[in-house]
Amino acid sequence: MSNNGVKTTQQPGIVNRDGLRDELEATRGSFQTHVNALGENQWHQKSSTSDWTVGEIMTHLTWALEQLPKEVASAKRGKGMFNSMPSWLADPLSYWYTRLLARNATPESLSRRYDAAMDAVIRSLDEVKDGEWTLGAPFYGHGFYSIADLFHTPAEHLAEHLTDR
Repeated sequence: MSNNGVKTTQQPGIVNRDGLRDELEATRGSFQTHVNALGENQWHQKSSTSDWTVGEIMTHLTWALEQLPKEVASAKRGKGMFNSMPSWLADPLSYWYTRLLARNATPESLSRRYDAAMDAVIRSLDEVKDGEWTLGAPFYGHGFYSIADLFHTPAEHLAEHLTDR
């Protein structure tokens, strides 16, 4: 069972692909609902618990989703991503990179990018072979993530940052 309560494992190493797809589609719907409900002043409003604006948070979520197919491919090879820098360096770089990406972002442009990214994630989900779900590697400097774990990160990441608004 994942952290968000969705049961995905039927047998060890076998994942309920339809359950994951449903979780990903629900995440897409939640993101789209939130981003499309933002007014101009909310888009530029500072988050109550982050140094980012709401628009920067949405940009961060979109960029992270765009990385997921690459992360899955890397996990299949037993190689992690985003581990090479110490957090004292990676965190400020991530902060400024996200601010740069968000400069010209709009709710409409991020909505399109998020949809395209989620479509790529779902294609990636369909390409995972049954024996590959437990393959993985360390990611984000937070420890081991299996391929199955990686597909839960969009929902977990969205929930984490929506509480930040």
